[in-house]
Amino acid sequence: MLELVEVYKLYQLGDEVIHALDNVSLSIDDGEFVSIVGPSGSGKSTLMHILGCLDTATYGTYYLGGQPVQSYSRSELALIRNLQIGFVFQSFNLIGRMTLEENIEMPLIYRGLPASERRERVEQALNRVGLWERRKHTPNSVSGGQQQRAAIARALVTEPTLILGDEPTGNLDSKTGTQIMELLYDLNAEGRTIVLITHDDSIARQAPRRVRIMDGRIIEDDRSGPGKVALSPVAQEAIETVGATLPLVRPALTGALI
Repeated sequence: MLELVEVYKLYQLGDEVIHALDNVSLSIDDGEFVSIVGPSGSGKSTLMHILGCLDTATYGTYYLGGQPVQSYSRSELALIRNLQIGFVFQSFNLIGRMTLEENIEMPLIYRGLPASERRERVEQALNRVGLWERRKHTPNSVSGGQQQRAAIARALVTEPTLILGDEPTGNLDSKTGTQIMELLYDLNAEGRTIVLITHDDSIARQAPRRVRIMDGRIIEDDRSGPGKVALSPVAQEAIETVGATLPLVRPALTGALI
């Protein structure tokens, strides 16, 4: 699903060239749960921005759904983000003056879906994260854990194939952080690809696969994580069939552009 081939990301800082990413190659399959761990300044956020089509590589190639991202225009990249990728951030990024329900509906408005379909999808997403009863609350009137659940619901409402989490447990206490990780595990068990960015080794070790980055280079790729042991038959079927049901990026974009 995702493949980086000899990717570099360079920044000019005065007379110095900074290698935020330095010859990074990485493949992530459909349905994987991968944590990318490293200290501040290691390049993990830069890597997430490229994986999420928020930025592009200086050199090298990023393939998403088998297509080179460099071939897309800005408008097509925006459509990829709306159609294929759900983002969950440490700071939640919810709009304070809007209700949770309105926040979650926003990406569907950008997509141009009719009101009836938007309402149905928002209700499903809110129920999925256990926030239906709180739908009329604004972000500042609910807990941090509930805000993060709302952010996950906003990521889910577009039915993405890929969810990128940038320190999604960073502003939460350990108990609430564990609950968010359990929710991400459940979403992965339904067939979604999860990429989790974190500086916390204890969080990173909970993923079935852990990629460690330092000074812009991948220095470890460990697949010995615990994973989720007990899956329901429905979840297992979702994992086995997801490869046959995920839409290709370019056909989805073509339909949206028309």
